[in-house]
Amino acid sequence: MANLLVKSLPPQSISIYSLLGKHRRLTAKDIGNELHILPHAVYRATKPLEELGMVIKLETYPVCFEAQSTRETVDLLSLIIKENLEALFPRNHSGSDSHKLLNLSFIKDRNDLLEKTSKDVQNAKRNIDFIVSGLEIPAESILAFKKASENRVAIRVIIQNRLEVNEGILKTWENMGVDIKYYPNMEARIFIIDNEIVYFTSYNPEEKDTALGVRFHYIPYAKLMNELFEQRWKLARLNA
Repeated sequence: MANLLVKSLPPQSISIYSLLGKHRRLTAKDIGNELHILPHAVYRATKPLEELGMVIKLETYPVCFEAQSTRETVDLLSLIIKENLEALFPRNHSGSDSHKLLNLSFIKDRNDLLEKTSKDVQNAKRNIDFIVSGLEIPAESILAFKKASENRVAIRVIIQNRLEVNEGILKTWENMGVDIKYYPNMEARIFIIDNEIVYFTSYNPEEKDTALGVRFHYIPYAKLMNELFEQRWKLARLNA
């Protein structure tokens, strides 16, 4: 998520954020000298960084800019996204106001993703579709999928990085009756459980333990993600 966010910024803004990441705090003049740009260009390029909470402007003399840590930036963005999503999706007014049609929670890293998906996989009744970078997961997560398979839950997986899967692990999944296909990197991990629960998290091959994202329990959104999965499943290959 953080990497996708940075990629969407203007080139000068990315350069400034990268520079501040090394020095933490610099004046507009310092930034201009390092990047060979005029001060007014510095102020213009830092605006989107300030709006996203990635950089703060300190009202010192002279004015300084300070980079927020990645964790602080992600926490702020997560809060903003959560508030916006909860405003977009309707509440169920037939009962208590605290009961929402949308059940939303955030995923902070890959371990958090594995822990939450294992619980939902164990409770699956019909089908599990997911797109992952590989199939190397802890034994307890494999056990959850094995139990789901034994309960006749249909399981399909699209692997987006074949190099991360060794033959032994692949055989384990095949023995569970999992249908496997391959598709180029989508820069995301996606889980769809019983066409109701969706996990959507980031995937960066250079930071494999990073998995910032969201868990939705919202059927209309699950339907959209299921359509996306079906499109990718048709395009995916049986052999890497």
